[in-house]
Amino acid sequence: SASTAAPPATAAATARPLTLFERGMYLDGRSPVAIVFPARIRGPLCEQRLRHALARVQAKHPLLRCRVEPGEDGAGGTRPWFRLQEDPAPIRLRIIERNSGGDWQRQSRQEWSQLFDPSEPLVRVTWLRGVETSELLLVCHHCLCDGRSIVTLLREILSLCADPGRDIGTHPSLQSLQEILPAAVWNDPRLQRRLRWKTALFGLFVRSRRRRPARRYGEAYALHWTLDRAPAQALSRRCRAEGVSLFNALAVAFVLGFRAIRGARGVGRFTVPVDARRFLPALAADGLFPMAPTIDLSLHTPSGGMFPDEVFWSLARTLRAGIDRSIQRLGPRLHENLLGMERLHALFDRLIAYGQSRPSGGNVTLSWLGHLDLPRDHGDFRLEAVHSPTAMLAPTPATVVTISGFDGHLDFALTSDRQSLPAAQAHAVRDRIVAILLAVAADAHSRDAGARPGTGVDPVPVAATATEAGA
Repeated sequence: SASTAAPPATAAATARPLTLFERGMYLDGRSPVAIVFPARIRGPLCEQRLRHALARVQAKHPLLRCRVEPGEDGAGGTRPWFRLQEDPAPIRLRIIERNSGGDWQRQSRQEWSQLFDPSEPLVRVTWLRGVETSELLLVCHHCLCDGRSIVTLLREILSLCADPGRDIGTHPSLQSLQEILPAAVWNDPRLQRRLRWKTALFGLFVRSRRRRPARRYGEAYALHWTLDRAPAQALSRRCRAEGVSLFNALAVAFVLGFRAIRGARGVGRFTVPVDARRFLPALAADGLFPMAPTIDLSLHTPSGGMFPDEVFWSLARTLRAGIDRSIQRLGPRLHENLLGMERLHALFDRLIAYGQSRPSGGNVTLSWLGHLDLPRDHGDFRLEAVHSPTAMLAPTPATVVTISGFDGHLDFALTSDRQSLPAAQAHAVRDRIVAILLAVAADAHSRDAGARPGTGVDPVPVAATATEAGA
């Protein structure tokens, strides 16, 4: 197995190998693994300024000036490398005339299935150009970007469209593991010994597995909906009163909603990505990074359809404590996993085959991007709405839910496939979740004025806009 000793430092490196995690997302460029981030703009957008903004963003982030090319792995084999290009191809901008408010969903679905051109950056933009209203679809390969990274790129693009002379800085580094992992991790002899025997045992396990065919999944689709400002703000106020975060409440609602429709046996694990930057201080806050370590949600929910909302908030507090404990343990585990995975490149094909043969379509990932720090006013144009990104992870091994807040609204995007989660069930899950959130968001006056709401209510008309792409 490969050594995990820190390589010698080099100044202004022009190439670096992909980490195992990046390789697992890149998949030799043969599978569409993309994040699509739609934003709606009101007002005129200048094409020249948009192209200038894309060029400036590309100049800031070295990984956007790279091609992925084969290179040596240090053990007699090959693996993909990021290589800086002296004259890189520009970020592709595709311009389509906007005909209706639903065009962005159809174009998002098209972007899911389109591979990235290996001669171009692993980011592209589609502009649905309208007379008064436009949408920008920012598409990033997941081997470059996590949710925070793609929000950063959108912020920089919009700010440069408004102010072409704005200084957004530059990043000189390709951010190798040597640079982002603390020196104490590289120099810990006990950790190195532990990694040697752990990866050796794991390698034996993987080699002993009989190769099985990859599982097949159904046609992919996405379901979008928005919780409007009034109920979203009421929910936030209730969360503060109950001593929990907004995400704690949202996560409980999703667990209850999925289990109510699918049954406890119809849902696998619930996982939550965590921003790795809190454990890797060398990572720039506005830099690109693809990996978001995950924690599992463990929540015992009551059986039956009806129970008072006090039970809901008790579950939210229990979940908050569990999440806090899991995050506290995550830092050392992340450091160990990043180093340990680098010993497994020789087993890459086996690891991918093993992962794709395992049943995972019942799992649910809940990705909370928080309230997006994106200015609304940009001079001649205004950022009117931001839709939560959809993440298409071939071959759609799990249901992915992304949630974000913008301008007082909460926006939800559920991405899945018709075998793992039939669309009719996804609609039922959505209706149950929104009904739960509206019920528990009710303030004391509303509860006293009428019947006391419970979290097991039937789906009700909601203050939400729901749309589906890929139907």
